[in-house]
Amino acid sequence: MSDLKFDLGFSSRTVAAYPLSRRVAIVKSAEASGFDRLWHSNEKFGRDMVANMTLSAVHTRRIGIGAAVTDPYSVHPALTAAAMATVDDIASGRVIVGVGAGGSGFPAMGIQRERPVDAMRDAIAIMRAMWSGKPAVVEGKVIGVQGGMLGFSARPDIPVVIATRGPAVLRLAGSIADGAMIATMATPQGVAMAWDFIRQGARQAGRDPEDIEIISRVDTCVDPDRDKARAGVKQMIAFLLWSSYPNRDFVTKLGMEVPSELEAMIARRDYEIMFKAGPLVPEEFVDAFAWAGTPEEVAAKIGLIAAMGIRRFGIWVLAPPQGGIESVIQLMAEEVMPRVRAARRG
Repeated sequence: MSDLKFDLGFSSRTVAAYPLSRRVAIVKSAEASGFDRLWHSNEKFGRDMVANMTLSAVHTRRIGIGAAVTDPYSVHPALTAAAMATVDDIASGRVIVGVGAGGSGFPAMGIQRERPVDAMRDAIAIMRAMWSGKPAVVEGKVIGVQGGMLGFSARPDIPVVIATRGPAVLRLAGSIADGAMIATMATPQGVAMAWDFIRQGARQAGRDPEDIEIISRVDTCVDPDRDKARAGVKQMIAFLLWSSYPNRDFVTKLGMEVPSELEAMIARRDYEIMFKAGPLVPEEFVDAFAWAGTPEEVAAKIGLIAAMGIRRFGIWVLAPPQGGIESVIQLMAEEVMPRVRAARRG
């Protein structure tokens, strides 16, 4: 179906060694290849997300410019509102703001992720108030603002998407957000479980669940060699297990358990040692939390989610061993996306 949308994202660590010219070429290629949005990661101590969004905005004309994701803790939401509105101005109204609980860099900065549902609710209220053009007054449970006001006009309805895999935050997305990004659930079972929480939150808030845009966001590696593709996603799966610790509901509900050696490494709460954790990720976790394999295999996996009624897919590309993300983007655009669309038309 022509209404299917494909977004592109990638970790800033994935492209950390890429020179600026290569980064710009990837951005331009994403727009030319027909991707609908380009999401920018917010990994602390990597290249700055807002600067990367600005770079993408000035080198493109059509593609959406997404923040993936802002958090309520490392930067005050009033300042985040100013930054996002500034980039939105540069991009002529193409910005989409992702909000999450965060985690990257928190241990090093001594940040505690306290009451994340309340904190995200406060952050969204503050950003929307700041964009309204009036003095913002928000008495939040975790974060507030008293009379803050932007010094320039902002688009008041900049879309806000909540990204998560946790039940409470999925319900929050259903209750207050413009969209919900279901993170890393790669199978119909996982997506259905998350989507149900979103619907619950919407109904509890008196909203129509159909008004909430659903994005299926999954780490993805495509390669003619399926073993290379599967190896390419394991490190990121280790990171997602690190970021969600100690919550394992999304793992156990799929009938799986994190291996004890990997869990012990995660429990140390040292983000840097997780770069050695990829080989400890079981194969069944690859199937549950990533789209990895040949173009035919990945198209079939996405097609199963499309058959559920999901219309937007966040493709977070990862490079195969000794490869670059350009080949994955090309295979997605030339082989995977056309297959998914053709299957839906059939």
